[in-house]
This record gives sequence, structure tokens and C-alpha cells, in this order.
Amino acid sequence: MSSRRERRKKKLILIFVSCFVFAIGYYFLNEVSTWFEVPLGITFHVIFGCTLMAISGIYIGYTIKQLYFTKKRKRSKRIYLDDNSNEKPQ
Repeated sequence: MSSRRERRKKKLILIFVSCFVFAIGYYFLNEVSTWFEVPLGITFHVIFGCTLMAISGIYIGYTIKQLYFTKKRKRSKRIYLDDNSNEKPQ
């Protein structure tokens, strides 16, 4: 099984990959879609760039929230029934 440290390291690597995907989406949205002759059409590149940016942005936000802003669980105090074996029955 992987330890907590290894999982955290893996998630940080995935955040950096998502940042790279976000940059690719930004490039498609602002650079490729402004070219005059685009192979698949301008609309495709605009939608593709926005989709890449949205998906990677949501993943980055969710993963950062999961890594750094975890909810601390309230631990309830355990209550055990008293064993009154010390008392004599009447």
C-alpha cells in the first residue's frame, strides 16, 4: 500500500500536469483560434481550449481543497455502560 506521503506527492505531480494542460488550453483558445487558416475550424479550437481549461481548473481546485483544506472529523467521546458488579443484589 502507498503511504500518505507517496499519495500526496502523486497528487502534487498531477496538479503540475493539470497546470500544463491548462496552459495548452489557453494556447488553443488565444493563439491557435486567431490564426487565419486553422485545419479544423476556429470554433473547434475555441471549444477545445475552453474545455481543457475548465476540466483542468476544476481538477486543480478540487485536489488543492482535498490536500490542504480537509475537514477535521469530530471524534465523539465513547460512553460505556457501567458495570455495577461491585454492588450486591438486593
